[in-house]
Amino acid sequence: MWETRTKLLYEPPEDPHTKHAEEFLIFHIPGNPGLIPYYEPFLVTLQKLLSSLESARFYICGYSLLGFETAGGHTAKPSQLVGLQDQINYIENLLYDKVEKIRAATGRPPKVIIMGHSVGAYILLEIVLRHRKKIQSPDEDFDLIGGILLFPTIADIAQSPSGVVQRILRIPHFAEIAGACVKPLAVLVPMTVLYYLVKLFTWFPDHAARTTAAFIKSRTGVKQSLHLAKDEMNTITDDHWGEEVWGAATAPGTTRGDTINSNLIFYWGQNDKWVAAKTRNNLIEARGYRKPKTPGNCSETWKPTMFVDDIPHGFCISRYITPRRTSDAESNVSPLEHSEVVAKNVRKSGAGAMTRSTRYCFTKEAQSYRSRMQEPDTPLAGDAAKRLQSLTWAKEDGSNTVE
Repeated sequence: MWETRTKLLYEPPEDPHTKHAEEFLIFHIPGNPGLIPYYEPFLVTLQKLLSSLESARFYICGYSLLGFETAGGHTAKPSQLVGLQDQINYIENLLYDKVEKIRAATGRPPKVIIMGHSVGAYILLEIVLRHRKKIQSPDEDFDLIGGILLFPTIADIAQSPSGVVQRILRIPHFAEIAGACVKPLAVLVPMTVLYYLVKLFTWFPDHAARTTAAFIKSRTGVKQSLHLAKDEMNTITDDHWGEEVWGAATAPGTTRGDTINSNLIFYWGQNDKWVAAKTRNNLIEARGYRKPKTPGNCSETWKPTMFVDDIPHGFCISRYITPRRTSDAESNVSPLEHSEVVAKNVRKSGAGAMTRSTRYCFTKEAQSYRSRMQEPDTPLAGDAAKRLQSLTWAKEDGSNTVE
């Protein structure tokens, strides 16, 4: 079966025990090429990890960017190629529409956490900026409580190791020329053959190879991707966001109780080909939160929390990482997909991203299991101990730094 989907939606399971639990929407924005099926293993893993929580209900969704299509897909086909600003407008409208649908189904808006990968992280910050400007409006009645930025390309993208493609993209009509060159391949090569060629030359996992083959055979997908890449190079230059984004937790004029606790989590790649090491380090130094040397000094806890790892930028299309072994008993541990590793890290770092109300939710669950552990004669004691161990990242001291 070839990939034609333009959205992925995961709703919390129906459970009478969680009927009155707090509801959250995790809204994922893809990178370029903006095809959401690339992220299926990642979002499925994240949904499974979060669905085990008893005190919260998570809706997880993601959409392909405008103009990105696959062969046989039914995505919106704009009359012309779509730039970065139009993508921001499109994604913002999808987000508000999804919030309204959840409100209509549940009677209240969910608390929103936006997640963005690569250029999707840039779109995320722009939506945070727009939300801050609307926050005093009576129509803005949902809380954007956090953002998770995965391998973000948010500044000086042309200075990255891959920035050399900027010169090629500036060739007049390059996107149209490249699209025309790919078209014979798309027309003449059968989908099955193209799929195996993609797997042979890229070593992509199955879901990524299927999506890529369908993308190559699409009518305008390659053209659209190159057009957006050119716009990214021209637009994503200096760090132009002010305190209303970087200082979201203490933004002037912010009065809504949940929103003033907003936070951002950054997940950087150590050797990211699309982010210059100098750019990353400068942003961490200037914008990131660092643990205070003096206990109790929490004057900068509103700043974004930033992590650096050796996962590749294209985690959703790469294969495996071998887990670190701490004992001989773990010598036969199976390799993990990069998507699974990132999903586990996102779940863990959520203690900082989901702010005080969500931390209370997780902490409340931990307290529930802790009280059940104090009853050793109950059959739940053993399971409760295991569950509590998995919740240790939910810090009850309110810290937004994850170990």
